[in-house]
Amino acid sequence: MRSSSTFTRLAGTLGTVGSSVFVSAGIGYALITLSGKVLTPAESVTFLGFWGVLMGVASALSPIEQELSRQAALASTSGTPLGGAAVRVFAVVASTALLVGISLLVPAVNHRLFGDHYGLGVLAAAGIVTLPALYAARGIFAGRNEFRPYSCLVLSESAIRLALFLGFAWLGAARLVPLAVAVTAGFLAWVPFGRRVPRLVDTRVTAEPWGPVVRRMSALMVAAALTASVITGFPAVVKWVVSAEDSTALAGVFLAVTLVRSPLLLLLAPVQSLAVPGFVRVLAGDAGTRRIRRLLVLGCLVTTLVAVLAGIGAFFLGPWLFHLLYQDKYQVTGWMMASLGWSGVLLGATMLVAAILVASGKTGQVLVAWAVVALAGPALLSMAPGDLATRLAASLALAPTAGLAVAVTFVLASGRGAKGSTD
Repeated sequence: MRSSSTFTRLAGTLGTVGSSVFVSAGIGYALITLSGKVLTPAESVTFLGFWGVLMGVASALSPIEQELSRQAALASTSGTPLGGAAVRVFAVVASTALLVGISLLVPAVNHRLFGDHYGLGVLAAAGIVTLPALYAARGIFAGRNEFRPYSCLVLSESAIRLALFLGFAWLGAARLVPLAVAVTAGFLAWVPFGRRVPRLVDTRVTAEPWGPVVRRMSALMVAAALTASVITGFPAVVKWVVSAEDSTALAGVFLAVTLVRSPLLLLLAPVQSLAVPGFVRVLAGDAGTRRIRRLLVLGCLVTTLVAVLAGIGAFFLGPWLFHLLYQDKYQVTGWMMASLGWSGVLLGATMLVAAILVASGKTGQVLVAWAVVALAGPALLSMAPGDLATRLAASLALAPTAGLAVAVTFVLASGRGAKGSTD
């Protein structure tokens, strides 16, 4: 009876969180699709670059959600309040967000990322400094098993953007800057919870020393930033690495990458945050490491099969769908879409394998795995032979493949060296 009740609660939790994540991702997908229809190709390049910067930095700051979720869960399990360590984690991440926001206001950086639209940098900076509050609230709610407010935060972020987007469209003002305002405003979803969340933290409880907090959060944020540079920040990376080429061709590539990869991060980021404590429990059980290794081998086989099917499907359907949605406004090739289909599946798998490494306390290995993906992409983009389209396809397909191979190798090597109950 007890196991049945536990299963019922688990199913309810997955249903609540899963439905909110899917709806949120669907709204994000719709906004990206609609932006491509209302903006010119040149405006679309700038908007998708803005989207990439904002969501990329958001991803880089998201480890605060995982860390506070872990701390809140430990506090709840031990019957103690969430203490001062949470405040120090927030301070480290909030300081980082402030520095990043200020850097976007530097004219040289601003112009490189946003061209002649300096105001986009101001909007991005304003959104970035509010992000730690949003992710802190989500992390504390998740760690306390309060999944209804957690889901409400996930949904509200996208719902605010959709409401403003539709409002601007109804007013005939669906242009570059208003759409950027709509995207940025979504990060204010935490405001209704702004008074409740601080009450869940007792600053009188002894905090962890600053040194370990800074080192751990720095490593996790760098790893998350590398993840973001590959998934949502890829258009910004391309603009930074390559010279100014055919803007129409770049617009099609940017739109394709953003349509495929941004929903991927919206879907998997919460799943990754919830997967970490799950892997912790598996590893703590009898023969936990062997179970993880068996799961990993099976997952690699399934991932390869799904990636091949996704690549084949994207090769044939991707250009057709683009023509159906945008006629001749944007141009993408079958090979470009195939590489996106393949890489999207592998990036999702890499995020889940990274969750195993985080659960094992291997933050350095997480950093190395994502560094391989992040550095291999620009290297191929700038040094591989062929035209821009060929180099982009190679970068999109091969960099995630290398990163997943490194992450899997780390987990398998750790399993061979494990002893005791986790062996």
